[in-house]
Amino acid sequence: MNEIVDAGPDDADAVARVHAESWKATYRGILPDAYLDSEVDGERTRYWHAALADTRYPIVKLAREAGSVVGLIALHNDPEDEGYDFTVEHLHLLPESKGNGLGRKLMKEAAIAAQAAGAANICLWVFEDNTAAIGFYERLGGVTDAYGTDKFAGGDAPDRRIGWHDLDGLIAGCGGKPA
Repeated sequence: MNEIVDAGPDDADAVARVHAESWKATYRGILPDAYLDSEVDGERTRYWHAALADTRYPIVKLAREAGSVVGLIALHNDPEDEGYDFTVEHLHLLPESKGNGLGRKLMKEAAIAAQAAGAANICLWVFEDNTAAIGFYERLGGVTDAYGTDKFAGGDAPDRRIGWHDLDGLIAGCGGKPA
C-alpha cells in the first residue's frame, strides 16, 4: 500500500536517496559519469537538507510504501518560466517503484496542490534523451513549448519544456477528479 504525503525537513535524507538513485538509473549518458559515480549522493543530500529547510519549494509531495520514501515531486515558482504559475523541478522514483502508477499519483497530487495555491498551469523541463519521461508527460496531456540546454554537473544536455494549461485535464488524466 502506498500513500502520498507532504514532505518536511526530517525527510531530507530519504528524499536525497531517492533523488540520487533515480538519477543514477535514468541519467547515465546524460549527466557526466564522474558526477553520478562519486558526487551525486553527497551533493543531493546537501541540496535536500537546504531545500526542505527553506521555502524553495512550496509544494513537495512524497510517495511512501510501507513507511519508506520511494518517490517525490517538488514544485516552485520560477520567474524564468514566464506564463507558468509553477514549475515541477523534481519528479523522481526509485527504479524499482516505476511502472506502478506512483508517477501519476504524484503528478495528480502536485497539480491539486498547485490549484489550491491559485495556479492555473504548470510546466517542467525534461532532458531530450529521457524519452520514457517525455512519453509519460505527453500521455498526461503535456505539450512541448520550448527547447533549451541544461548545463548541470559539468554537462551540456539538450532539454525541453512541457506544459499543462489545463490542470483539471491533468488531474483527470492522472486518475483524479477535477476541482
